[in-house]
Amino acid sequence: MNSSKAVVVVVASLTGFALIGTLVAYAAGIPAEAKYVGTNKCRLCHLKEHKTWKATKHATSFDVLKGDEVKNPDCLACHTTGYDLPGGFVSVETTPGLKGTGCEGCHGSGSEHIKVAKTADEATPWEKKINKVPLNTCVKCHNPHVNQKARVAKLRAAAASRSD
Repeated sequence: MNSSKAVVVVVASLTGFALIGTLVAYAAGIPAEAKYVGTNKCRLCHLKEHKTWKATKHATSFDVLKGDEVKNPDCLACHTTGYDLPGGFVSVETTPGLKGTGCEGCHGSGSEHIKVAKTADEATPWEKKINKVPLNTCVKCHNPHVNQKARVAKLRAAAASRSD
């Protein structure tokens, strides 16, 4: 298999993982009407968690993109929050609060969580108060069978050779 076919196979696989992760999240109880709200909204109630997240590579995952990668769907699926999902990342100009991999990148869109949290009392079951992280969420972007640094290097080299 030549390198361009290998890139297509890897990109298709990662796109498939992202779709599966999304379906699992909705199966885990995130209502279809839920919208992405951005990590700054999460910060209002989860300051300690926000400070921890801010020190991770997830918080700055968008910043590592170069050139046209900031508009490449294959890159945006993992380097933004909710890309190609209702209410998710569209562009830096229209949805700047969804740059990077925020809370909702793993927990799912947060609007319904906020609604429930505002009205929840001690008797409300914990499962209703949170968006559980679906099993295997990480593999949407972190495929253990693919060396991401090598994959990105190949993709960037291929893009550079096309622009020459």
